[in-house]
Amino acid sequence: MKTFDGWDDVQRPDATVVWTSPSGRTYTTQPGSALFFPTWDTTTADLPPPTSRPPPTADRALKMPTRRRTRAAEDTARIKAERAQNKAAAHAPF
Repeated sequence: MKTFDGWDDVQRPDATVVWTSPSGRTYTTQPGSALFFPTWDTTTADLPPPTSRPPPTADRALKMPTRRRTRAAEDTARIKAERAQNKAAAHAPF
């Protein structure tokens, strides 16, 4: 429903979703588990507040791994190795 303009949704901790149409009418959906387990409490706990990330250090670039080959060179080497393996398997005596 969010694909169409004007619809809004509110998702509650118990997995209930309240849809509001462009005209203001609301529709409430129940989680599928409520059909089979009506007494099951599916309420989730509140999430902890987000923690801030530490500021990047000046030597961060030194910690990043570097490629030995470009992606294109890596793909070429992989294809070459697979073709050699296929060629060797075609001549196998079995």
